[in-house]
Amino acid sequence: MHKLRLITRFYSGIFLVNFLITLSCIYILWLYKAHAIEIIGVLFWYKTIALGIILYAAIYYNKNELYYYQNLGISKTLLGASVFVFDFLLWLSLIIIVC
Repeated sequence: MHKLRLITRFYSGIFLVNFLITLSCIYILWLYKAHAIEIIGVLFWYKTIALGIILYAAIYYNKNELYYYQNLGISKTLLGASVFVFDFLLWLSLIIIVC
C-alpha cells in the first residue's frame, strides 16, 4: 500500500497532461466514428509515443525527486512501468466505452 501511494504521488504530477492526450484520442475517435477501425492504430501509437515522451521528461526534470523514491525502494523502472500500465488501461477502457 505504501508503494502504491508513492506511485500515485509521482503520477499526480503528470496526470493532467496524460489525461488531456487521452481525451484528444477519445475526441478524434468520436469525431471519426465511421472510420474508427482505421485510425485506432494511429491513435495507439500517438498515445504510446506521447506517454513515453512525458515519462522521459518527468524523469529527466525530477532527477532530485527520484532519489526520494529510490531511497524508499521504488526504482525509476517501476515508476515508469506502473504509470504506463495504468494510463494505458485508462485509455483502453475509455476507448471501449466510446466505441
